[in-house]
Amino acid sequence: MEKSDRGNKDNRSNKSSKGVQQAGIFLALSLLLTTLPLEPDKLNRLAPDAASRPLGGALLADSGGGQESGGQIRTYTFAEVGAIAQNNGSDITRQKASLDQAEQSKDSQLSNYQSQVYQYYNNPSSGISESSLYSLQDSYESAYNSYLDAEEALEKLKPKVAYQAQKLYLDILQGEVQIEIQEKEVQRLNAEYELAKVKSAFGAYSQSQLQSAKTQWDSAKDALENLKTTLKDNKNTMREYLNLADEVEFKLANPPDFGQYAKEFDEEDVLAEALKNSLSLKQAQREVDELSKKIESYENRGQTSQAEKLAASGAAKDLALKETKQTLTRTVESAVKEFKGLDEALEKAKEKRDQAQRDYMTAQMKMNMGAITLNEMRTAEKNLLTAQQDYVQAQYNGYLGAKKVILLQQGILV
Repeated sequence: MEKSDRGNKDNRSNKSSKGVQQAGIFLALSLLLTTLPLEPDKLNRLAPDAASRPLGGALLADSGGGQESGGQIRTYTFAEVGAIAQNNGSDITRQKASLDQAEQSKDSQLSNYQSQVYQYYNNPSSGISESSLYSLQDSYESAYNSYLDAEEALEKLKPKVAYQAQKLYLDILQGEVQIEIQEKEVQRLNAEYELAKVKSAFGAYSQSQLQSAKTQWDSAKDALENLKTTLKDNKNTMREYLNLADEVEFKLANPPDFGQYAKEFDEEDVLAEALKNSLSLKQAQREVDELSKKIESYENRGQTSQAEKLAASGAAKDLALKETKQTLTRTVESAVKEFKGLDEALEKAKEKRDQAQRDYMTAQMKMNMGAITLNEMRTAEKNLLTAQQDYVQAQYNGYLGAKKVILLQQGILV
């Protein structure tokens, strides 16, 4: 009988000890949660009307001023970035230099050709042969065509660089949003790590579980630093496009104004325009035509062996023309197909955003009733922010996809 009483006392003692331990854990968790406010003012930005605003609404940064001579920070619009980049891109600078060189070469070849022709007709003892004049004429025509190509390449490069700068504009806006999301994730995982330390202290968490929580927090911090580095690099590249000195601050108007642009395309029409305007296809066709012209010229002058040598390279040039056309055709087909799928992607992104909005509102109600933890609330917030960002990106992709097709029609590949 005494043994039974002692057993009951031991059981009651064990239960009492476990109860105290659990109470201690719950008390520690409660104290920790009270030190991590939910910041309702920030979460209120994610109300349904804000989440449904075009191009991200409250997700995206506010427009401000831009850094000018008076010390204010200047804000650049989407159109301004494209226009300014056409004059300042490094590719533009290099192409302008190539154009200058091509013009100098053209002028030099023309001057040399004219001088030799003059000597040929006015100085019989000059030793200049008729065949050398033909060679000089070919050299001049080649230099002249190279100049025309460089000139056209510059004109086609300008809208391409504008497209690249505007794509970077959108990347910067999204990068800023992604940093905001990741900062919240770091905060959430830090809270989880702090909870894990408390649980570990009371024996409710193993050391491996504690280390896992810390590893996730550290990884999130590393990811945040990588995002900040990428954003910094993108802004430095944008400074090059805008011809700004290093470290000069600027802002980008948000949301971006895309203006009016075509949103429906007929694949056959796009292909026809692309084939007509492609510089690479023009060059390949010209090489075929010039080869035929040279062969005919040699045959007319009785230089059969020279004509035969040139004819041997004809198959390669014909093949190059065919492959250039095939490559351009496939590029057009791919671009048009990709664009047609962007509407469906946008609709799916919208559905996910709406679902995330509903989940967030549900989590908010549960939070008010004390039915979920703060970290569960933070997870719902992160999911909503991410879904909103994805929806904005889907809108951006729609513009970029349409612009890619429009540029293809002009013979420009991006």
